[in-house]
Amino acid sequence: MSEERPVEALVTGATGFVGSHLVEALVARGDRVRCLTRPTSDRRRLPPQVTQVPGTLDDVESLAKAVASVEVVYHLAAVTSTAHPADYDHTNRGGVVRLVTALAARAPAARLVFCSSLAAGGPARSGRPLTETDPPSPVGPYGVSKARAEQEIASAGIDAVIIRPPAVYGPRDRDVLAAFRLASHGFAVRTGPRAQQLALIHVADLVRALASAGRTPRAAGLYYVNGGNYSWEEIVSAMGDAVGRRPHIIPVPAPVMHGAGYVARAWARVTRAKPLLTPERSWDLVQPSWTCDDARARRDLHYQPQIGLAEGMRATAAWYREQRWL
Repeated sequence: MSEERPVEALVTGATGFVGSHLVEALVARGDRVRCLTRPTSDRRRLPPQVTQVPGTLDDVESLAKAVASVEVVYHLAAVTSTAHPADYDHTNRGGVVRLVTALAARAPAARLVFCSSLAAGGPARSGRPLTETDPPSPVGPYGVSKARAEQEIASAGIDAVIIRPPAVYGPRDRDVLAAFRLASHGFAVRTGPRAQQLALIHVADLVRALASAGRTPRAAGLYYVNGGNYSWEEIVSAMGDAVGRRPHIIPVPAPVMHGAGYVARAWARVTRAKPLLTPERSWDLVQPSWTCDDARARRDLHYQPQIGLAEGMRATAAWYREQRWL
């Protein structure tokens, strides 16, 4: 696959946080982009140049139409938080199975770029950041579903690149918005131990890695990508500087986090809204280390993060203010 010429690409999850940024980047470099879009999706940010294919990962006919004759599929559609844990496997693993089946029938030579997650690898337990050679050890249903999706891709024997990013932040993200709002009032919550280490990546850096994975001929297999491994204090300080405050960190014991997760999940079931916290998510938040090493991506994908923590936090806060979210 050429690194220069435009290609026919499909993006799933194109109207989401990361997907919308990826679509813009692919269009900007000249790729011919089509997007699998649900009827309920907010499609206002999709560039006019893209071709929209109405459908879902559950609709075999729309999947077949979406993948027909494509050269690259960027699969970003996923359930990241839900009040019903079975949804993770149904969409995150099952969606991959249905997509791979459609590719085998309609575009067998296409490359699949799968946006997985550090959660599929699990927390770093060996005193060092995770690498691709570490066996997966997810701790919750989201991570388990992503790890199983990776296994489905590996067993399919197709041209595939799997990207495992850590927590992603940046303009358009709503999941980190609550932390920015709290910081703007002078507070931050510590959910893990005092020495907790976390990996973060700005959405623009993740998009560059995904786009490179779609075109780089030598790319194959699994890659971690990362913007940096930080202490919680470093993250809070950067977020505080971005909103003009010095947040006071409030530790929250793990049992309180778990209890809050049950309450939030119950409320989400009543309101049918996406929960910001669940019992499973609370277990992720108390882990001492979510860190990874992206040396393989730097070698094979020519990946190099370009947005540091301070710059990324300032840009994110500025965008939130422009949208009057903050």
